[in-house]
Amino acid sequence: MVRKVWIVAVCAAALPLQAGHAAVNIVGQAVQKLHLSPQQLLSLRDFLGAFSRGVQVEGSGNNLFIMRDAASMRYAGAFALTVLSDGSLQIDRVSGPATLVRERSVLVPLRLNPKSRAQVVAALTGSQLLGGVPASSEDVAVAPPPPALPQEQLAGLAPTETAASGSLNESRAVFFRDGSGWSRTLRVTLAQNTAPADALRIADRYYPAMQSDGTQVWRDSAIEIDSDLPMAFGELQARYACVSRSACTAQRAVAPSAFHFVRWGRQPVAAVPPSLLAQLVPAATPVQPEIGTPEPVPEPAPPPSPPNN
Repeated sequence: MVRKVWIVAVCAAALPLQAGHAAVNIVGQAVQKLHLSPQQLLSLRDFLGAFSRGVQVEGSGNNLFIMRDAASMRYAGAFALTVLSDGSLQIDRVSGPATLVRERSVLVPLRLNPKSRAQVVAALTGSQLLGGVPASSEDVAVAPPPPALPQEQLAGLAPTETAASGSLNESRAVFFRDGSGWSRTLRVTLAQNTAPADALRIADRYYPAMQSDGTQVWRDSAIEIDSDLPMAFGELQARYACVSRSACTAQRAVAPSAFHFVRWGRQPVAAVPPSLLAQLVPAATPVQPEIGTPEPVPEPAPPPSPPNN
């Protein structure tokens, strides 16, 4: 049976590094320097999943990690960690015959129907992903329109060989300090010369903020949108690329050829270490004294009369 090591073991100083596994130590040392929130650490763990004992991870500088087959040392993929200016954590990952090009991003401008977009925004209301706390009931009449969803991009890719072929998976996720965020995954099968136009599969997932009652951690819901993109992989890389961390301009919005909208209910976060659970306990609300009618203050007694001579 293939043994695996969960990335949560390396996500914070509060969690011990597992000796004897170089991948865990290398990634763990880098993660500890990012000063992530407990919610971001748990999101990172769940997004990256587990490292197989048959995979060797090498640090390549600037929080870029190369994955190789431990037996043959053949390239298997890469992932990169970046803390953005707003405090969110960006995770890029690729497996297959391509490497990450962090200086370039690719926008996949899917055209969603208004109903689906409204459901996503409603599920994320109040999260840092959408920029704050929902309006109070008194402000509903004058509240601004719902904020737009973030512009979802993927890292640029470069093929590992001139005529790369095989299965290629690429993902990007962004998680804010409250645990809210989004992820986008692209799957494609590359042919020797060109990918078929119907080979691109896109999966978007949206995560509301994490919550905790001191005994468990959960998200109220999660939304996933799966679609087929009628576009060749080479066209996507050529037409929708832009400088990394800048606003891409879509040449055209693309309507998916297949569309599946799934919404889950409450999503528990499994295996939360006690050290992180303690940090997620909501602050206790101080008990305010009851306000009532103040008791009358008794008047001071008059001084005693002087004794008679």
